[in-house]
Amino acid sequence: MKLLETKESIKAFYLYNGEEVYVYEDKVVIGDKTLPVNENECVEYKNGVLFKTITDKDDDLKYTLSRFDGESFVEENFRYENKDYLSSKQFCSIDDPVDGIVKVAFMDNGTEHLFEFESKKRYYILGFDTENEILVLYIGGLTRSLLFYTKTGERLWEYTVKEGTELNCQGKGVVIVDDVVVIPCEEDGQPMSVEGYRLLTGEKMWEVNGKDYCDYTYVMGPNKMLYALHKYHCADHRVELRLTELNPFTGEVDVKVIKEGDYWGDVHVGNTTIHGNKLFYVNQNKKIGRSLGVVDLDTKEVIEDFALEAKGYHVDKPVVTDEKVYVLIYFDDVTQNELRIYANEYN
Repeated sequence: MKLLETKESIKAFYLYNGEEVYVYEDKVVIGDKTLPVNENECVEYKNGVLFKTITDKDDDLKYTLSRFDGESFVEENFRYENKDYLSSKQFCSIDDPVDGIVKVAFMDNGTEHLFEFESKKRYYILGFDTENEILVLYIGGLTRSLLFYTKTGERLWEYTVKEGTELNCQGKGVVIVDDVVVIPCEEDGQPMSVEGYRLLTGEKMWEVNGKDYCDYTYVMGPNKMLYALHKYHCADHRVELRLTELNPFTGEVDVKVIKEGDYWGDVHVGNTTIHGNKLFYVNQNKKIGRSLGVVDLDTKEVIEDFALEAKGYHVDKPVVTDEKVYVLIYFDDVTQNELRIYANEYN
């Protein structure tokens, strides 16, 4: 890929409504707007919302959220402390349990829905499916169950893992595709199963078992197929980079080895981005040098893998548009951070 430009001292980079967002230590540049960022503020992007997390100067466990409205950051009125943005028009907050009751406030385009349920455990917001308007909650700590609610508080069903297993990545690996929820689980830190359920009813549709076919989490690609990229240690000491394609509606799995070598331990789905029918990945391995690669999902072949010659301690997953590929390289000193902008030659 051709390097178009390099920007320095970038703390974070996002795309918001088609505009480039450059976050520095003391400011954020959003298109043609430049706004200040204070020491106790962090600019983030999630679920289509650009916002600031503002930590209380006297209590770092307390924080407020302010959403960017196109001109400035405006503080949001959340009812409870545990809060999150679910879409550009919806947000939710959950109270800690009091006398065995957990209270939830769901704001939907200006209309607030309040509901509660019995529990002595602290629940968090895993996500919200905007198409079916289903809210998914999980228990903090060792995650073993999920609760599925409508936005108005109707409890639909609860998912509980099998004995000896837990949800991958504290439930962050859960993916919803149309009316199907895909739930990966792990055992002793290894991905061991993936299950598919009807989102509205909890009816089990399929199950896949074995570390040869399962992964921690997946990203959705063309035709709503799910993909994972991961290493696999073979019995003869070879290391393979494997691409897994999972059909969320049938549970059908296709696994293909796309690279071999001893350095694929730092390529995984968390370092990948899908744009069109191409999967862009970053190999984080410092020993042989980090690289940026591209996989054609139609042919399931690596069509490019070139050295980034990047130092630093981490390379963020690529941000991809039709024209450009953005790669942010982090250093201990933020002033050394590099945002490299490449031409996307694979659109």
